[in-house]
Amino acid sequence: MTDTKAIGYIRVSTNRQAENGYGLEAQREQIMRFCQEQNLQLVALIPDVMSGKRTDKLYGRIAAITAIRTGMANVLVVNTLDRSSRSMADGAKLVDDAKLEGWRIVGLDGTDSNTVSQLTAHARLLVAEEERELISKRTKQGLIKARQAGKQLGKPSTIDPKIVQCIIKQRLAGKGTKAIAKALTESGVAAPMGGAWSYSTVRRVLEREGVA
Repeated sequence: MTDTKAIGYIRVSTNRQAENGYGLEAQREQIMRFCQEQNLQLVALIPDVMSGKRTDKLYGRIAAITAIRTGMANVLVVNTLDRSSRSMADGAKLVDDAKLEGWRIVGLDGTDSNTVSQLTAHARLLVAEEERELISKRTKQGLIKARQAGKQLGKPSTIDPKIVQCIIKQRLAGKGTKAIAKALTESGVAAPMGGAWSYSTVRRVLEREGVA
């Protein structure tokens, strides 16, 4: 891999910066060291910082792959294959695209899209996806137990507890977040920031209280 140009891609979560050594600086140092050891010329290191929202886009990864497709490099260096994708299907497509377009994905864990079989890549991605789902499930369960035990999580809510209970009651009665927001506004209940209630504010209240 002499003089091969590479772009490093790192992905972190704003609420899990140091989890499992996947913090921004940790990944940066690991990729730089790897490229030096493998005689890869690292021309760019592009991050994605995820907030945890489902609407988050991997803009950093898009930029990295676009740069490779324009000829800036021909190797995408990642910590692990699952850190470069959002799901098994997304990761599998990424590997397939690399093979079809003639560039490579190289992971610090030894993954190489040029040599890894489709079955092995899918298996690794599936295991990682299941682990993420288990972590998410355990985290939610832990939050629910903490609330039931009366523990304060995060910043104290500025919303009157009576209004919170009203929101929960309406939700349990089958109303959606938009309908609840509309009902609160029409009832003259002031929103936390003034003005009309939004469904996103109602949704945050429900999430905070552990109500689906």
